[in-house]
Amino acid sequence: MDFGKDLRFVRVSNSSSKTCASADRHFFKGYYGVQLIFEGEIYGAVGDNPLEYAKGPVAFISYPGVPFTYGSPEGTYRNIAYICFEGDRVQEYIRTGLLKLREKQLFIPISDSRKLFSTVELLLRNLAVPGNAIHHARAVLLLEELLLQLQEADGTTGPGVNPYRGKLHELCSKIATEPELDWDFKQESLSMQLSYAHFRRIFTRETGLSPKQYLLECRLRQVERLLINTNDRISEIAEKCGFEGVFHLFRIFKKHRRLAPSQFRKIYSITH
Repeated sequence: MDFGKDLRFVRVSNSSSKTCASADRHFFKGYYGVQLIFEGEIYGAVGDNPLEYAKGPVAFISYPGVPFTYGSPEGTYRNIAYICFEGDRVQEYIRTGLLKLREKQLFIPISDSRKLFSTVELLLRNLAVPGNAIHHARAVLLLEELLLQLQEADGTTGPGVNPYRGKLHELCSKIATEPELDWDFKQESLSMQLSYAHFRRIFTRETGLSPKQYLLECRLRQVERLLINTNDRISEIAEKCGFEGVFHLFRIFKKHRRLAPSQFRKIYSITH
């Protein structure tokens, strides 16, 4: 049987719970992936785009050519599965729109997680029989069914959809672009004609973090970028990223990244 020979499965994993801390940068060399988060919190970004936040069940598509940054808040868990693949067949998926490569609005909310989870489990079961053409062909068909389910979930509308989602995403993008500003979230809530309590509630539901937590995470990510890509003094970085000073930055960075800023630079700086 030749069906599906133009697609190869590179890496797969059963869903499993694991501890997550700071974000990691990933490069997918030549292969694509469906990354599924059934439970837990996740944040991620493509290239240098602002971080996006979500709560499972969600999925995102990874692909080669750009770095992906993703992780979960420190001390939390996420229940995940992933299916990575390559081959000529993938280009047909992209051409026909079955596989959409996103740079923004990374996370696809999953409304029927049980159906999708069953598809994933069956796909992985077929891949557990190596060298069997029939099982491989079934796995390819199940991958296509999985991609179709994600297409159906993409852009879902209905009573459960947050009507303020567009404005919240726009606000999150602005915060991530200029995290050093003194953001007034009570004023932002008024601009949406919401009480602050309601604004905070829908912001947290949409992103997985409160407004203040989201701002702090964006500031920390900006600190990381400057530590990696510049030779700026840490005092200058603290000022550029909205921290009160070196000691404030040191305390917060050490708490959330488990490294002092100088240690982080030593490990990750492009100049080392």
